[in-house]
Formats: sequence, structure tokens, C-alpha cells
Amino acid sequence: MNFDEGFLSRLKQRDQDTCALLVSALTPILEARLRYQLREHAAIEDVRNETLYRVFRLVDEGRVREPEKLDSFARGVCDRVAQESRRKSRRTEPLPEPGRELPDHQPDIDMLLAEKERRALVWHAVTKLSEVDRRLIVEMHREERGRSEMARDRGISTTGLNVRLCRALKRLRAQVCTQNQPCNRRVSHAAHVPLSR
Repeated sequence: MNFDEGFLSRLKQRDQDTCALLVSALTPILEARLRYQLREHAAIEDVRNETLYRVFRLVDEGRVREPEKLDSFARGVCDRVAQESRRKSRRTEPLPEPGRELPDHQPDIDMLLAEKERRALVWHAVTKLSEVDRRLIVEMHREERGRSEMARDRGISTTGLNVRLCRALKRLRAQVCTQNQPCNRRVSHAAHVPLSR
């Protein structure tokens, strides 16, 4: 549909045919756009009607600068109205029943402390390893380098690197176990704890 200055002036005068033509031209465009943004049919209808109302009001106020882009203008208004509608519906969600606590999505403090202690224990054990073992483990788990790149830098095959890394991790587990008597299962997986000071 072609929109021009004459079309806008007829809209301002509320020519019935022109108004009906605009509504019939914009309704399918707006509804198709809103189906992706809103779920309920009633909400789609409400936003579509509010959009049409605002478009008419903005035309009356002379806010449409490019009449040939009236359909794009209406889509922009529609997006703004849909955003306002979503914001308003989020604000009016019911509060939980009295006596019921809201779920706490924060991580468990005990788990955080245990993780911090485990990291410190592992890092301390890493510092007691030989330079070669320490470098392998730090590159793999802290710097997150790829095995093929590490093997290439050392002039060995990936299989050879895997053997060296496996041996270094065994020595790390042994070191952690000597620090933490008795060695439990959680600590035996110490090599998988991210290394940070």
C-alpha cells in the first residue's frame, strides 16, 4: 500500500474509508509481529488496538515525518507498546503466599567455602611438584591450553603428552593425599578442581 501526504491528511480528517483502509492494512502486519512477542491472544489484541490508537494520535499531532514509511512507523510503535505491555505484566505478577519464602538462588555458602579450601589445598600441592609436572598441570587446567598445542611445544606426540600428564596428575593426587589424611574420594579428584590462588 502506498502512503502519502494526501493519505495522512484524510486520516487527520477521519475519512472513514481511509481509516478503515489503514486499519485493514496494518492489522495483519501487527498481529504477525506480535505473535512472536506475546503468547495470549487477548494481549495481542490489546497491543494491536493500543498501537492503532497511538498511530492515529501521532498522525493527528503531525509526528509522522515520512508518510511513505507509515507501515514501518507503525511497526516501531507496536514494538514499543509490546515492550511496555510485557514490562507491566511482569510488574503485576502475584507475590508468593504469606509464610512461603522465596527461593534463594545464591550458591550454598558451605559449598563455596569447601570449594575455596579444596582449591587452596590443590594449589599448595601443585607448588610442591617438580617444575615439569607443575608446568604441565598449570598449562592444562589453569591456562586451558589444548593438548595438541602443548605436545607440539614439547616436541612430543599427543599420546606422549597424555602419559606425562597422567603421571603428573597421579603425583598431584598423592601429594594432596599426604596433606589431607585420610585421603577421601572428593580430594582424589583434585586434579579436576580449577586452579586459582
